[in-house]
Amino acid sequence: MAFAATAQMASSKPSLAGDGAACKPTSVLYEIDHRDGRKLQKILSDASRVANSGAVLWRIEKAGVPASHLFGTIHVIDAHHQTLSPTTLAAINAAKIIAIESAEQSREAFKRSMAQAGPLIVSKDRELGHVLDEDELLVVEKALSKAGYPTQMALGLKAWAATMFLTDSPCQRALQERNLKSIDALVIERAKANGAKIVGLETMFEQYSSLAAVAPDVQVAWLKASIELYPRVDDVSETIAELYRFRRVDAVWKLTQEMAPHAGLDDATLASLRTALVSRRNTHMRDRILPLLENGNAFIAVGAMHHIGTDGLVALLRDAGFTVTPIE
Repeated sequence: MAFAATAQMASSKPSLAGDGAACKPTSVLYEIDHRDGRKLQKILSDASRVANSGAVLWRIEKAGVPASHLFGTIHVIDAHHQTLSPTTLAAINAAKIIAIESAEQSREAFKRSMAQAGPLIVSKDRELGHVLDEDELLVVEKALSKAGYPTQMALGLKAWAATMFLTDSPCQRALQERNLKSIDALVIERAKANGAKIVGLETMFEQYSSLAAVAPDVQVAWLKASIELYPRVDDVSETIAELYRFRRVDAVWKLTQEMAPHAGLDDATLASLRTALVSRRNTHMRDRILPLLENGNAFIAVGAMHHIGTDGLVALLRDAGFTVTPIE
């Protein structure tokens, strides 16, 4: 959820949204390529050089312990990716325990987490009224209305919470109504079919706390980017899916900056956002993954963005004494 929200990209043309037949999202990669092919080439080339960015499935080994696997997912539905590879399925089938970002999947769990997170969500000083202009506030109100909430609720939200409402994609909902699944859901489906134990590496409340911990000025820049990109929310999902297929997920940062030029997402702001939403969470995930790896036969499935870079899970697990080898 956090990363689908973070990787927002847009340009001036809205994509069609609504029922399945009307949804024809467009990857922004093609638009940038048409406008400035060299810029796109540099963005993708830079992303390819990020450490541990070339694979989504990794084998984790340590002497005397059965092998485990680390698998990278995306939190959007990709109509072109509705089956897991034979190698990935074999790794899931061999696993005795499946670890995902959050195992709290029920409506009841969501309600409990939302109630617990209330103080993190609510702004007592009408925060958005101070940081957004009237047109920007109208976009937030529109998103709230589409989600079935009163528009007056906007002024009572913290900036990060308002951002969450701007990630709802009509085309993603249409795909879900056709029973298409995200890669995360495909993993869970197979794990349940196998009768494997499923555990979460984070609680929903911990995820909300990570979002709320983003510095206030960075939250505002993030929200303004999401407002600027809101007409292209369907195209955002399509672009994320395409970057995943290309093994270039790190490019979402620069693409966000490129497609939301008026949001104030300078390099320092993006670095701060990345630290809060990825790097700090990587450390917590690692601490919960290590005991599972000591027993072996574990399959760890988290967002692919958590794998990459010198502070990603691949690097952290190697630092912890494991051999981590790319498989796919």
